[in-house]
Amino acid sequence: MRRRIMRLGAVAIATAAALLGAGTALGDTFYVYEGQDFGYIGHDHRYAGVCDREYDGFNVYVNFKRTTPNTVVRMEEANGYCKTSTTGTYAIHTLQTCENRPLMTDACSAWQRHP
Repeated sequence: MRRRIMRLGAVAIATAAALLGAGTALGDTFYVYEGQDFGYIGHDHRYAGVCDREYDGFNVYVNFKRTTPNTVVRMEEANGYCKTSTTGTYAIHTLQTCENRPLMTDACSAWQRHP
């Protein structure tokens, strides 16, 4: 009986880990969503991008923070496609994805940090 309970517990933990995910592994591209739109940081932290995947007429943009000289850069995609930008010598670890909604407050994700 005790073995059966231990097995069920192990199966429950494994199932929860599979469903919830283990997070982003180092070296993976990191995505931050706002609805269907998303921004991303490249696996090497040297480029960021933004993709407009909603056909709602609103542009999408990302704000990303460079580690040095601690600046925030905005990159916007206005044509319903994707855009990528390199960052030169400065790494990017923090990103926010937003939808530019004229006459309303922009819809933005929380700032998220890639390890």
